[in-house]
Amino acid sequence: MERGLLAPLSPNEQTALRRVANGISRPKHLRAASIVRLKLLALVEEHEGAITLTPLGTRRCRADTGRSPSQQV
Repeated sequence: MERGLLAPLSPNEQTALRRVANGISRPKHLRAASIVRLKLLALVEEHEGAITLTPLGTRRCRADTGRSPSQQV
């Protein structure tokens, strides 16, 4: 398995990942340190000023909750 699926996330990183999964994608609305780590784990990426989940990030969200990112609250 890839590191991004196994690495423990801090509560702030988990929150940032859920926010990205739920469409909050502007860096100014997310903790910078959390986004840096999520990028290092290849769970998110930045395109044209927006943070998005990578395929691995989507898998991590599903594994963490048992639901798809769009079904998370």
